[in-house]
Amino acid sequence: MKIYRILLIITFLLFGSLFAREITRSTVPSEIYKGCAKCHGKDGRNIAYGRSDEIAGQDVEDLVESINFFKDSQFGSRGIIHVMANQVKHLNDEQIEALAKYISNLGKKKDD
Repeated sequence: MKIYRILLIITFLLFGSLFAREITRSTVPSEIYKGCAKCHGKDGRNIAYGRSDEIAGQDVEDLVESINFFKDSQFGSRGIIHVMANQVKHLNDEQIEALAKYISNLGKKKDD
């Protein structure tokens, strides 16, 4: 009986530590955007969920405002807002700005 308790404790400690680990998310704009690209497309030109505008080439300030809306939304546990909120909730202001610049530049040609 004592050995079962020890095995049970070891099992809880092992699996508890695996599940307790915090997921590390990238803060590099091109890496963050890979999550966005699932809906918005690699080039930012997909109309995500048939609702969004193309995000490539949008103004940086508009993108920052949109990203912050999703990050701070009180409706983050529902539908599309939930998907967006999960993509950006870990980002700070500087990282949001960098992501917005990255997305804005998706719409620009290499020659520009």
